[in-house]
Amino acid sequence: MTGDGGFPDLIRDESPWPGLGVVNGAHLRVWRHQPGRLTAVISGLGAWTDADAVARLRAEYPGDTVEVFHHHPGDWITMAFYAALRAADDGSVARSRLFGDELAARLGPSLYVTEDPEDESGGYGGP
Repeated sequence: MTGDGGFPDLIRDESPWPGLGVVNGAHLRVWRHQPGRLTAVISGLGAWTDADAVARLRAEYPGDTVEVFHHHPGDWITMAFYAALRAADDGSVARSRLFGDELAARLGPSLYVTEDPEDESGGYGGP
């Protein structure tokens, strides 16, 4: 299922996404590429450290393959960044940083349009 320009459809934009121990809550966005394949982006300071977040997303979308990313919003102290999240067998979460533009190329303009308004990074989000 693709929307404008062949990009996946944004099917969920929830802020705050309740249940995570994240200061000021987390912002969740989910895109559907095709039946059975989703990409989720969790935005929020420290959201990637919540080991339950990846498992919770997979439980909310049973039968779908869910690729999970974290967006760390920038502010006047820290640079913003994006990272792929992978749950390990022991329940921990590993993070691999990537450029925001790499993710935007896959998800389309809706990635930056729905970014948190307090994010002052201008869409850079580099490693």
